[in-house]
Amino acid sequence: MGRRHRDHATAIGAALAAGDAPASVFTHFHSADVPDDTMAGQLARFTQVLAGFDERPACVHVANSAAILRGVPGGPWDAARPGIALYGVSTWPGSDWTPAPVATLTAPIVALRDIPAGESVSYLATWRAASTRRIATVACGYADGLPRTAGNTHVARVHDASVPIVGVVTMDMAMLDVTDVPCEVGDEATIIGWGGATVADLARATGRSPYELLTGLRPRGVRVSVDTGPARAPRLAGASA
Repeated sequence: MGRRHRDHATAIGAALAAGDAPASVFTHFHSADVPDDTMAGQLARFTQVLAGFDERPACVHVANSAAILRGVPGGPWDAARPGIALYGVSTWPGSDWTPAPVATLTAPIVALRDIPAGESVSYLATWRAASTRRIATVACGYADGLPRTAGNTHVARVHDASVPIVGVVTMDMAMLDVTDVPCEVGDEATIIGWGGATVADLARATGRSPYELLTGLRPRGVRVSVDTGPARAPRLAGASA
């Protein structure tokens, strides 16, 4: 469970007295993705703890995904602990590098309808057609992990074209405005993934955490692991049934 930095001298002394010198010591930044001085303060306390060792432990590490992207002063550090960055999500805008997306969520178009100007789409009538529009219904809803609030805020991709999700996302379905994109029933829509919106994009659009979105992808979606070889990053594709 770790120790508070105020207790480090007692903890180190007890370990050394028992002949149990730690092989590794680390801290975990609680707010590395927040642009304030909390990470610097925590790093300063951790540096004080390290100074209490007669010999530096063999493995000293501090950086989670946000800290890796942000850059951690001091060191040298012997290891890093990337978490959400391994799934292609950046939690520090403006970083010198961006993790490659590794998750794709797709769903088939199951219906196409032309609706006249003034007609609404989905529950609560939060979206109305300003002119005659073509609406595609895709088999992906909040029971699959797509937030209900993605309607009117997020975009999908159909045939390399960006199309808005319109109306409230329902339990099993979402609706796309595909008026300007030729498509047919059975064609695939990409909700998040390569060439389209990222997990971070969806998180910002819906006011969610990217951690919440990734862990919220439901098991009824078909998961396919794709090995693209060393030339490209591997990705996990989840296609909603």
